[in-house]
Amino acid sequence: MGSCQSQENQELAARNKAIEKQINQDKRAGSSIVKLLLLGAGECGKSTVLKQMQILHSNGFTEEEINEKKSIVYNNVVTSMCTILKAMDNVLHIPLEDGEKEKEKAVVLRVQENGEESEPLTEEVSKAIQSLW
Repeated sequence: MGSCQSQENQELAARNKAIEKQINQDKRAGSSIVKLLLLGAGECGKSTVLKQMQILHSNGFTEEEINEKKSIVYNNVVTSMCTILKAMDNVLHIPLEDGEKEKEKAVVLRVQENGEESEPLTEEVSKAIQSLW
């Protein structure tokens, strides 16, 4: 045997060295990865946290994703304002302080009645919501 290695042993040693090098590279790359487990009941905000992390630490949203989310935002704004207005009337029995606000209220409620909540807000609707708020 002596101090010489066979060709097969040299190949195995080189292969082992390559594998060890790859393992070390993977360890270094993996040390910057953080895994996060989000637990909670449905509708508690897990996906919202994930989306916020994407916005803050990634490249944000693509143009397609932005356009997709716009209708959701429009819907949420109109639906929330309509819910508040209806609750003021039917549940809380709180009248609007200014009689002029009745026009704005009608504008916003009409959007929901026409099923246009997900459409881009017109200037009239936008001003009505802003005035009511």
